[in-house]
Amino acid sequence: MKTALCFGDSNTWGYVPGSDGERFPPEIRWPRRLARALGDEWEVIAEGLNGRTATVDSPVADGRNGLTYLLPCLQSHMPLDVVVIYLGTNDAGDRYSLPAETVAGAVGRLVKVVRTSEAGPGYSAPDVLVVCPPPFGQLDPEGSFANAGVKSRQLGRWFAEVCQALGCELVDLNGIAAYSDLDGIHLDADGQAAVAYAVEARLRRMFV
Repeated sequence: MKTALCFGDSNTWGYVPGSDGERFPPEIRWPRRLARALGDEWEVIAEGLNGRTATVDSPVADGRNGLTYLLPCLQSHMPLDVVVIYLGTNDAGDRYSLPAETVAGAVGRLVKVVRTSEAGPGYSAPDVLVVCPPPFGQLDPEGSFANAGVKSRQLGRWFAEVCQALGCELVDLNGIAAYSDLDGIHLDADGQAAVAYAVEARLRRMFV
């Protein structure tokens, strides 16, 4: 059996777009859909957290820095065959003022942590699949992502450059899944399904 860890933010957690913290049922969330699609030969572990960033501390909530949590998370779930990292949405928000290039570089730091973690089979390095967020949808002009729309459309380019430099796999969700216009930053049920199918297809290519 192979094991995949899905490390992400509220879109991995299953946040319902436009809601006040409601969560999709497990069968709607993309990690559970991925598990069903991959079948009994895989274990899929969901590690989603609302507000999680790649490498920066949140000014409004504790424990959201993915960098500080990733290594103990890997070690608690090892051995892992692959880690799917789907982060960058929160990092692109106005409160952090990070350019798209920096957001992508921050996700690249997480790739390096996975590769030096010895959390794979036989204390090897797990494989890594990076998922780049899609461009944002319609955003609240008074919200914390009000000015992030243009930046979100630049993420694909920089994620591709970082992943190419690191030699790791990338799924760019632009054209595959879309964030709901109910809030512009969360997947609806169809988006959750689209992510699951895209990740499944890439994992099957990686583990032929």
